[in-house]
Amino acid sequence: MASLNFNSGKNFIIPTENDMTYRGLGGDDVYIISKAIPSNAKIQIIDTEGSNIIELVDGITITTSLFTKNATRLTLSNGSEITINGADKFTYETSGNSTTGDVGSQWTYSDFVKGMGVTDGPPASGSKNGSSNFVISDAFEVPETEDTGNGAEEYTIINIDVSSDSIITATSQAEDFRYEVGTDGISKEGAYDVTIEGFDKANDKLTLIIIGGTSNLTTKEFDSIENVDVISNGISGTEIYFAPDSSKDSGTLKIPNVEEFIEDLWVATSYTVEIIADINLV
Repeated sequence: MASLNFNSGKNFIIPTENDMTYRGLGGDDVYIISKAIPSNAKIQIIDTEGSNIIELVDGITITTSLFTKNATRLTLSNGSEITINGADKFTYETSGNSTTGDVGSQWTYSDFVKGMGVTDGPPASGSKNGSSNFVISDAFEVPETEDTGNGAEEYTIINIDVSSDSIITATSQAEDFRYEVGTDGISKEGAYDVTIEGFDKANDKLTLIIIGGTSNLTTKEFDSIENVDVISNGISGTEIYFAPDSSKDSGTLKIPNVEEFIEDLWVATSYTVEIIADINLV
């Protein structure tokens, strides 16, 4: 993807070019998302300097939206995708258009995400989808949420990184155990036997990170990858056998005492599992 760099002044940027990264660099910039974006274009916005605005013109339809703690991908009704990196640093203006003098309503990233249908706001980890076929209009609003005094629990991230067969022991904290695997189902952690002891189904989380992936997967989709096998029973718990590498060796991830009924393909119902493409990772 090519990059288009702007100067340090206040730039009004209308992204229209396919396969292009727009970088406002210094200055307070305004990125105008409008129907001028051609069909099926892939556009990326990166701007870490200044006070910058994402301006969503009245009437555009966002077919799907994906939100993480600090990034978002908006897919418009014409199939174009706009990915905003460092999304939590931008201000979002709905129904505004600087080219015509229309002034919209401005929101923080958290409020924008809530208004797009993720009522709890940006997730602390992983990703969440907003409402489908969302039309930007003056009626955009942020739903009121009741403050119960209990903030959403955040996970302590445990990045699995081993060089031999290993046992990882969970603590009493809520933990997110992250294991890297390729799009071909081959373990990126190596052909080792990794066991997570003491995994708490109520509080802990398993995240498989797909290195080089373009989209998140369901557990069924992951289990469907050639030469990947997931078994679960009352004796062994849950065991994931990754695809063999070039040496015909394969990594294994085991979670004792975590049993799920698997009729055909893997479906986790009693604990939290996410399978995330690395580009969507927080």
